[in-house]
Amino acid sequence: MLVTPTSMWGIPTRKEFMMQHSRVIFKDRLRGRKISLKKGLEIIYQLPFTGFIRNDKFWWWRNYIDWIKYLPIEYPSKGMLMVVRLNHESKDPNTIRVVTTGGFSSRKPQVLKKLFRKEL
Repeated sequence: MLVTPTSMWGIPTRKEFMMQHSRVIFKDRLRGRKISLKKGLEIIYQLPFTGFIRNDKFWWWRNYIDWIKYLPIEYPSKGMLMVVRLNHESKDPNTIRVVTTGGFSSRKPQVLKKLFRKEL
């Protein structure tokens, strides 16, 4: 890890953190290769990717959501990503976002291990 003013206490910088979590492998898509989350979602759904929605702030976005889809991934952990399309009333119309955990990092995708009480 590089020693910078923000990382000398053991906390990764934003760039280092994004490098850790920005690449995924989609199940049965894109030949099973590691690809950046942003680029992969833009290729699969053919819509611009504008960022993330924290799961603890999901209630605020509920009026702006057109659809929710669950996309299976195999890396960095096996499970499903929740992908959300925003409607024309949102500040970024006709775009997609990924739901994330609301904890330490707001950019770590929330990977669901179970969907509707069924193991994946």
